[in-house]
Amino acid sequence: MSLEKTLLIASQGQDKLKQMMLGVQPGDVVTLRAAAEARRLTAADTFALMVINAPLADETGLELAIDLAKSSSAAVILLVKSELAPMINDPATEAGVLLVTKPVIPQLLEQTVRVGLACRNRMLLYKSENERLQKKYEELKIVDRAKCLLIEHMHISEEEAHRALEKEAMNSRLPRVRVAKQVLERFEL
Repeated sequence: MSLEKTLLIASQGQDKLKQMMLGVQPGDVVTLRAAAEARRLTAADTFALMVINAPLADETGLELAIDLAKSSSAAVILLVKSELAPMINDPATEAGVLLVTKPVIPQLLEQTVRVGLACRNRMLLYKSENERLQKKYEELKIVDRAKCLLIEHMHISEEEAHRALEKEAMNSRLPRVRVAKQVLERFEL
């Protein structure tokens, strides 16, 4: 496992859980006691893993877990009493929060951490691919807009506009999108 930061939010049993977490996920473990503190800290810092021992001093913990799962890329694990798990399983699962029932079995916690981090890593790969594709899509929009302007102002076909952009990109040793931006600057107001 990687040496990324873990956030542990627990009103009770902090020391025992911190020791358990260090055995499962080596690295920095930041501990907090309340949801409000966690919201402030996570707005400015990133964590690979967030573990919440419910209930917290200022709320149940479910709301915080759902908020953190929606606002970060961290794996979020919520520790709850076994009798409460069936009641909160659906909203937690829909938000991407992993549940571990108490009393905590160390092997189960370790397995849940591994699954959570594996899912997080997969999500980060998808996020990176999505960003790459979004950038490519934006570049294609720019190139298409430039082709439209060439067609409109130079009265040429789409194929000729495409060839003109490609030729200029090759001759000037610039990326096609850069040449397209130059065309946009030249013809747009």
